Amino acid sequence: MNTHNFSAINNRVGTSGAGSVTGLFRDFTVASAFQPIFSLSHRSPVGYEALCRPSDADGLSVSPLALFGQVKDESDNVLLDRLCRAVHVQNFAGFSDKSWIFLNVNPLVTVLGKSYGSFFKEMLEQNAISPGQVVVEILEKGIYDESILSAAVNYYKNLGCLIAIDDFGASHSNFDRIWNIQPDIVKFDRSIIVQAETSQMVRKALPNLVGLIQELGCIALMEGIETEQQALIAIDSNVDLVQGYYFGYPRAVLVDPTEQDNMLPELRDKHTLFSEAIRTRYRDAVDQCLAEFKAVLQTIKTGHEQREQSCEKLLALPGVTRVYFLDEGGYQIGDNILKHELPEYADPRYKPLSEAVGANWSRRYYFRQAMLNPGEVQITRPYRSLTGKSQCITISALVDTPDGKLVACLDLDWS
Repeated sequence: MNTHNFSAINNRVGTSGAGSVTGLFRDFTVASAFQPIFSLSHRSPVGYEALCRPSDADGLSVSPLALFGQVKDESDNVLLDRLCRAVHVQNFAGFSDKSWIFLNVNPLVTVLGKSYGSFFKEMLEQNAISPGQVVVEILEKGIYDESILSAAVNYYKNLGCLIAIDDFGASHSNFDRIWNIQPDIVKFDRSIIVQAETSQMVRKALPNLVGLIQELGCIALMEGIETEQQALIAIDSNVDLVQGYYFGYPRAVLVDPTEQDNMLPELRDKHTLFSEAIRTRYRDAVDQCLAEFKAVLQTIKTGHEQREQSCEKLLALPGVTRVYFLDEGGYQIGDNILKHELPEYADPRYKPLSEAVGANWSRRYYFRQAMLNPGEVQITRPYRSLTGKSQCITISALVDTPDGKLVACLDLDWS
């Protein structure tokens, strides 16, 4: 069996005429390119993904797929994977940069590599790269055996490297893999930011998805950002790190910090305008019915009118879909008080959820906040209504009435 240990791999690595390190695999020359990864908070690159840039025997650039298409067996697989990493690490070490280097690693090669001699640790030591400076991007495609994936991840974790899951949201990258791998960084697949650019539904959900990843103890990285609109959506989602052509193309050298002095501050200013438009719509939607909602609260305090009568003006306002009342335990008193005509909400598929007499809403944010802040009006963020098919905002307040304390609630359409 061939030996592809550090010494053997190092013999395939040399310096090109341009001064960079390259490697040889059959008739192909392997070179490096580094794409910057920016922290939105630090406003500077904090890492670089190392990417393979091959050329053929005539010196013409070819696709990495053409290079990896030359792999014929297990030995080739290990050799090429290690060769690429050796080239990337030596090139990166030459920059004397303290940023992270993101290395793509096939976990199958890590497991198979035990039969081909030691490599990774020795390679890092030889190039004075600390394992803590390395982010190992696990390439999961084609790995269906979780024990193989787990063994590879544990090897790099024990060495002291950080672990990233690539292409989250596509193919095999899902929450199961996050539970099992417990990565340090989750890279969102480019398809997500592309969909968010054209779909309001995806755009609304993205901040919650990013927040969930962060609550699981991972850094959220959005990759594949190519337009200003995508960059603004990424910022709005509260993602931690960003990567893509918009922020920097892969190059043989690292980013000159002076090139990026104004890019992120200018983008932040544009995001302020971008998000202000959303906040303005939200305020306008709420403000148009807030005064009338407070008037209803005053009316039901006196008990001079039936609750249904006091809500007539409120229900006539654009966007208001229903008013309902809860007791101190969160149980709904009576049915929803609705507009006379709600054709867009009269969807027969949701009939099992439409009747809410006696339903308990005590777990809802709008109820808990109203109970904790008597007399103060509470307003939720948009969320999916359970009693219809729309997104809604709920306005609520705890009020004293002749019949006892009630939480008055108003749902406002946010579709």
